Amino acid sequence: MHPTAKRCVQWAVGLVLVGTAAIVFGTELVIRASEHLGQNGALAFWLIDYVIGGIRLFAVPIAAALVAAAVVVQALAPARDVADTEAAGPDAGEPRTP
Repeated sequence: MHPTAKRCVQWAVGLVLVGTAAIVFGTELVIRASEHLGQNGALAFWLIDYVIGGIRLFAVPIAAALVAAAVVVQALAPARDVADTEAAGPDAGEPRTP
């Protein structure tokens, strides 16, 4: 697997886990934060709600885009063994003439 495609898939898996956790546990976290912060924590409550909402909204779609990017990179990138043999060929450092 191409290193860039592998990194895209790793980030996608992480984003899916974080996004799913935000969807499942986000409401509970916001409720507990509002109970803990009370009336004086309106700004902190707003910030927590805003961040969790953003994670819910964007994490899984970005993960899907990263998986698609990994597929495209893997399909369009030259095979590593072909690229290595071309680089190690007898005319590796010579310019090609048309």
